[in-house]
Amino acid sequence: MFIFRWCPGAKMRYKKTEVCQTCAKTKNVCQTCLLDLEYGLPVQVRDAALKMQDNIPKSDVNREYYQQNNEAALAKTGGSSGAGGKAPNELLMKLARTTPYYKRNRAH
Repeated sequence: MFIFRWCPGAKMRYKKTEVCQTCAKTKNVCQTCLLDLEYGLPVQVRDAALKMQDNIPKSDVNREYYQQNNEAALAKTGGSSGAGGKAPNELLMKLARTTPYYKRNRAH
């Protein structure tokens, strides 16, 4: 996994990637802020609303095997996770952030 770190502008705090690109595509989240790309919600909130189970292996060898399989599956589908074809969830639509939250990007 590569970790990238950058400064988005003058007098702004540095940002960095938190998860790998494959994991982000699999879960449909931003690599930096870990928010859902469709609804703008934290992943834990989205997963709880959809009652999703996290089936990622815990051991290193199994995790690498799981990641290789996900990379192969993403390569076959052209990089999309397949989440776009589902019907929108009513609860998530109510919880979704509709405007950007700029206070989050301020310097500490």
